[in-house]
Amino acid sequence: MKNWRNILEEAKLLGPKKLAFRVWYELSNRSGLRRRLESAKANPAPAPLPSIEQWWANLDPTHWFVSLDSEVRSGRARAKMEQWLGTDDRGRLLMEAEDALHGRIECFSRWQADYGDPIDWHLNPRTGARWPLEYWASALGHGAECGDVKFTWEVNRFPHLYAWVRAYVLTGDSRWVRAFTTQLARWEQANPYRLGVNWSSGQELAIRLMAWCFAVAVMTRDPAFKEEDFRRFARLAYLHAEHIDANIDYARLAVHNNHLIGEALGLFLVGSLFPFLDEAEGWRDKGKRLLLDDCLSQFWSDGGYCQSSHTYHRLALHYYVWAWRLGAFEQGPERERIAGILARSADYLTHFVNEPDGRLPNWGANDGALLNPWTSCDYADFRPLLTTLRFLVDGKRGFEAGPWDEELFWFFGNEACEAPVAMGKLGSKSFPVSGLHVLRESSDNFAVMRCGTVIDRFGQADQLHVDLWHDGVNVAIDGGSYCYNDELAFHRWFMGSGSHNTVTVDGRDQMLLHRRFKWLYWTEAECNGIQDSSVEGLHYGYSGLGVTHRRLISSLEDGWKVVDWLDKHDDQTHQFRLHWLLADGSWHSEHDESGRWVLSLDLGSFSVRVSISAEDARTGLAMTPQAKFHVERAAEGEHIDGWHSRYYGERTPALGVSCELSCAKPLRLTTHFQFAQ
Repeated sequence: MKNWRNILEEAKLLGPKKLAFRVWYELSNRSGLRRRLESAKANPAPAPLPSIEQWWANLDPTHWFVSLDSEVRSGRARAKMEQWLGTDDRGRLLMEAEDALHGRIECFSRWQADYGDPIDWHLNPRTGARWPLEYWASALGHGAECGDVKFTWEVNRFPHLYAWVRAYVLTGDSRWVRAFTTQLARWEQANPYRLGVNWSSGQELAIRLMAWCFAVAVMTRDPAFKEEDFRRFARLAYLHAEHIDANIDYARLAVHNNHLIGEALGLFLVGSLFPFLDEAEGWRDKGKRLLLDDCLSQFWSDGGYCQSSHTYHRLALHYYVWAWRLGAFEQGPERERIAGILARSADYLTHFVNEPDGRLPNWGANDGALLNPWTSCDYADFRPLLTTLRFLVDGKRGFEAGPWDEELFWFFGNEACEAPVAMGKLGSKSFPVSGLHVLRESSDNFAVMRCGTVIDRFGQADQLHVDLWHDGVNVAIDGGSYCYNDELAFHRWFMGSGSHNTVTVDGRDQMLLHRRFKWLYWTEAECNGIQDSSVEGLHYGYSGLGVTHRRLISSLEDGWKVVDWLDKHDDQTHQFRLHWLLADGSWHSEHDESGRWVLSLDLGSFSVRVSISAEDARTGLAMTPQAKFHVERAAEGEHIDGWHSRYYGERTPALGVSCELSCAKPLRLTTHFQFAQ
């Protein structure tokens, strides 16, 4: 009965149209009907294709790629890169490019994996398993033996191509061009049309297309780029667009997230670059229509994004900047509408910035996506995107000159990098639709609380989670995501309530994780916004257990105070667990003279005193002596708490601090964070 109840809840969330499509999609895949309807036979682009020179000559003079070509040929691109890249950054870039020549690829902008020399495009470098070369619609069914497909997809996104393009601009060495054309030929040979996992996701096709197109815009003038290389690129671009077009309804009707934006952009990109194709106008119009209609519903009125994730928000915004520069939006109401959405998004993200390093709280799902890794900034640094958005919206830069300006240069050219700087003043603000509330004392001292009714399908069970930043250090942190498809215990842990800085009841999540990425029984929450340097909210995720969780966070002169009330509506005994994930450092704990449990944590430049007390919420009587306190530092194979993942596929140590208490009374828990130099 319970399983049927969950299935009915899932059907209700999908709605009739999406449910009907999903049923049809699954039946057509499993029955083999889709394979009969969509041939895997290669369908080459119509001949004759133009030469490279003809292609350049027929591009609209206002096209973004013409501007890129001009910046590279004039030498301005090289001069700007030399300005931004110090000796260390230049050395790292050339080393990354050199390693990629031999199949050693920097994955998720962080760690290196060996895919072989030449690259094995179907390899999972973590496990050594290879995905079978079978029809795309069934290829993903081998996850049990092949592991996390994202480790295979990563090299097929060609992230190293951005390093090769930048190395080529910096050095003028044609070997980076030859490296690209050689890999393009090998990729085509190893990935027959619609066979294998590299055809299984339309968004992956679009991201790959974007990397190839950027390289073509910069490299085709070089003598090492031959006519046959251009024909291969055009043929592959045609096949990618054809496949995206045939299957884009899955992204439109089944997932409602950044996949649709990426696929719509992929159609527009190919249609605008190859107007001589019979399908070009249809692809261009379809991509634009989706970008102006279906996709925009993903952006919320307060500036937030439907996937409840800063990382995915950045990805979606990068797609729209590409579309803007490719001319997808006409002057007038279209551009004004898009500019308004981008402006609200930029304001939203800026409010969460840790100004010293450009990081934001590690909120929501984090899959390591960085569409354009073309600066020396860290993956977690949002200043490249925020600089680009600020210039697009009002012709100014939001930060003083720095390496983040390189993204602005690639998008808008040399003159954009000379635009005036108008740094916005950071302050406290509530975003009620997104359910995030930031209390800010300064550019590097602030707190963020999550409290808002869940209104879309993707995210984490993180109501009343709190992030704390002090002197630019993320002290109380969000665990992240780590890995979607391997080590599933970690996936559930990072998605669930127990890993977040909140309170759990009876070891349960605030919602039910029905499938790997699908929550059921979405949590409702209430929050009145920021008042007098504090914010208070509550959620009903445990109402089925007879418990309501309410939290108040307040700014104090010496730190922060967080008070949790667990209001009970029955006389049952429940297990309550308050959890904090703290930055790694040396520590010791004790009970002070008032009976509170105290953790003293040394983070190098400052120390943190974390005190926790428990009381009967009705009588005020102390219950701290009955509580059990634990501090767990991450350790392989020992326990799951105490891990932090800022970068996809990487876990680093942190401190998991918990206070556990079983009681039948309403409970008040108080956590006080005090900082000292």
